[in-house]
Amino acid sequence: MREYDYVEVVVEKEKYAKEGVHKGMRGTILDPRNIEGCWLVYFSDPITHADSIGIPIKEVDLKVIQPAIEYDKVKLINDNEEYLSHNVHKGMVGELWKLGKTQSLLIFEDRTSFYVDNEDFEIIEKGNVDYERI
Repeated sequence: MREYDYVEVVVEKEKYAKEGVHKGMRGTILDPRNIEGCWLVYFSDPITHADSIGIPIKEVDLKVIQPAIEYDKVKLINDNEEYLSHNVHKGMVGELWKLGKTQSLLIFEDRTSFYVDNEDFEIIEKGNVDYERI
């Protein structure tokens, strides 16, 4: 399990029920740390639908419903005038958000998004995104 996984509580426990969380409820892990075998899970309030109930839940009491999306990490390996005019330059690291036939949408560390020619970047770390389904 990891941050941003969508999870379901698979047991009924008094300590969770006191906080308003019951077996079958679904929430999102919103902390990257697993502390003493627990994840901080936020659940939506049934009335406001805001993620207002946040409690630590033991990992063994959860199951993953939908894994967090991890995009491929990429690095720009070429420069050109168009990229530079948008403050995008060789060596920048970002994420591949949309894979195209000749150009792909990259999101960089400073949250700049830009379409880049496919031969101008390389994948440095694979994520779990299925670009065929997007």
